[in-house]
Amino acid sequence: MGPRQEHFRMMALYNQWANGRLYAAAGQIAPESLAEDRGAFFGSLLGTLNHLLVTDRLWMSRLDEESPPGTRLDEVLHHDFDDLRAARLVQDRKLVDYAHGLSEKRLAESLDYATSSGAPHSQPLHHVLAHLFNHQTHHRGQAHHLVGMALGRDKAPVLDLLAFQRSTVLVPGAVSGPISPPRLLPDDAGASAVETPPIGHVVIDAYAEAADPAGEVRSTKRVPAPDSLGG
Repeated sequence: MGPRQEHFRMMALYNQWANGRLYAAAGQIAPESLAEDRGAFFGSLLGTLNHLLVTDRLWMSRLDEESPPGTRLDEVLHHDFDDLRAARLVQDRKLVDYAHGLSEKRLAESLDYATSSGAPHSQPLHHVLAHLFNHQTHHRGQAHHLVGMALGRDKAPVLDLLAFQRSTVLVPGAVSGPISPPRLLPDDAGASAVETPPIGHVVIDAYAEAADPAGEVRSTKRVPAPDSLGG
C-alpha cells in the first residue's frame, strides 16, 4: 500500500470514528437545544451537523463525477436528530469504502468538477480529499464546542486524531486488513457502549473509560489554559 492510500484510509476511518463519538454525545441533548441558535457559523448544533452532511454529499457526488448545481450549504436536510444520525452513518460508510478503493495512481490524477455556481475546476484528487477531511475537522470542532456548551465541557468527547490512532493497534501475525476503530453504539447498547472491532485488531484501553454503561461519552482529558494548548 502506498503512503497516500494509507493516509486517506486512516483519515476516512478517523472521520467515521470522530463523527460517531460526536453524535453519541449530541444524542444526549434535548431537541430544542440542538436547534437553538447559539451564534455558530451555521447557527445551531443541528445546523452545523446538517452542513457537514450537505457538503459531504456534495463532494461525494463530485467524486462520482457528478456536479449538482445550486446546492445550498445551509440547507437542513434532517430536522429530526435520529434521521440525521442515520444519514451520517451511511455517508461515513460510503467515504470509508471509497477511500479503501483508491489506488496511488488514482490519487495522483485530476478530478474535474464544477462548483455549485457552475464554475469548472480541476485539482489532483488527493488535494480534494485533503480539503474534504480538513473541512470536516473544521466544522466538527465548532460542533464539539456547541456540545460542550450544552452538556458541559467534562461531557464533550475526545476527538483528537492521536487519540484515534492510539485507540487501535494491529495484532502482530493477525489477519491483515485496515485498522478498524471502535464505534460507539446507541445509548441503549447495554453494558458496553464500545463495539468490539473485528478479529485481527485490538483496542487499547484508552477508550474503555471514555464511555459509561449508559453510553454517555465523557472526556477524561484535563483542559489546560488556552495559552498552553499544544496538541
